[in-house]
Amino acid sequence: MENIVVIGGGLMGTSVSWKLAEQGAKVTLVEQQEKAYKHGSSYGAARISRSLGPKKDIFAFVHNRTVKEVKQLIDFLNSETTSKLHAMEDIYSTSPVSYLYTKDDYDQIDKLKYKKQRKDYRRASGDSAFRKFGVTLADDQILVREKRQYSGTINPKELIRKLRLGIEKKGGNIKYNQKVVRLIKKGGDFEVTILNTKTNKSKTILTKKVVVAAGPYTVSVLKDFAPYFNRIITPKRVLLSYFKISEERYEQLSEAEKQSILTAHPMFSQIGKQYFSMIEESPKKGTPIFKAGGHKSRRNIIDIDSVWEMPPRKKELKWIKKQFRKQLEMLEIYLKKKDIELVDAYNCVYSVTRTEIPLVTPIFNQYGTLDKNIIVIGGMSGVGAKGCLGYGAIGSNLILGNPEERSKIYRKAAKAFGNPSVRLYTRRPRRGRLF
Repeated sequence: MENIVVIGGGLMGTSVSWKLAEQGAKVTLVEQQEKAYKHGSSYGAARISRSLGPKKDIFAFVHNRTVKEVKQLIDFLNSETTSKLHAMEDIYSTSPVSYLYTKDDYDQIDKLKYKKQRKDYRRASGDSAFRKFGVTLADDQILVREKRQYSGTINPKELIRKLRLGIEKKGGNIKYNQKVVRLIKKGGDFEVTILNTKTNKSKTILTKKVVVAAGPYTVSVLKDFAPYFNRIITPKRVLLSYFKISEERYEQLSEAEKQSILTAHPMFSQIGKQYFSMIEESPKKGTPIFKAGGHKSRRNIIDIDSVWEMPPRKKELKWIKKQFRKQLEMLEIYLKKKDIELVDAYNCVYSVTRTEIPLVTPIFNQYGTLDKNIIVIGGMSGVGAKGCLGYGAIGSNLILGNPEERSKIYRKAAKAFGNPSVRLYTRRPRRGRLF
């Protein structure tokens, strides 16, 4: 019998497991991959990290809470060693974050939205954008640039490694190569059947409480306990591409041009398919490797297990490469197609809710009864990394039955992330079943 089983060892699963272990809970984390994370929504070394937003913005809150929690994790890990081996800089690369809008879209944003962070950002359009940022914009565009500590990029790979280390040092148990094939509840206990992907042997774990943080696999994990989740979370494929400027062309750039490229990343465009780019790797010598994609360029998935190995679509790669060139043209740096080399490309999977608001919530069983001993953390829609420990803190408090924290913004966030599933099922289903 286990106290709490957490299903999924990516950012969300390790975050909530660490918060549970930190509070003294006996936690078992179940991960279907090996210890070396090879694919998944949390795979990679860079995600955009930013907190720009109004004072009461829930996404700014989970980012800021994550920064605070990472500091505590770093302090704990260093207290366990004779030398300080861990640092915030292992996780965060601080750099300006640029947001590109059309003026019409920006005008729809509350004029006071960023008032509380006025010292942390600047905005400009037209000729003033070139004077402020060295960026040439179309007449109908506006650029907002945030600059504050720990905004820039967050490294999921390194954070997962440190979280797992913290979990184990707190007495938690991590089971690798274990795929959850069935989750049901009998009496007062959950039965979690796991399949060893190495030996192909299965066994069942009994537990009092369960946290499902399985990303795109959440729907399949809950198919027996809460089948209605196939209408709440929809996995979507998003192509991520890795480019670099050819060594020959990069050496032709001036130092000022190289610096302007670094300063212009990461960038998130709110226009069209919402193009984004960031620096995945920045070697001391040679050209940086850039990660780019379209946040809204999403496609349906037939088989999640095979999506990771699917070859990239040429049409998608062409679009991303074109956007990358246009971004550099904003900096008055002009490249030919042959100057941009493809390093790699793979499919990431977004778990998307109808509202695109993440879920950190107890759920209903197949008979329409809310069960507070099982919660789901998911539906991150590609924006979860920067706030992972914020979601983890809310999730651990929920599953442990802790009273809500006092701050109004915590309560606002917990309500927002907990409401979507509750709103969908305010009436009891006919004949005692949801579908």
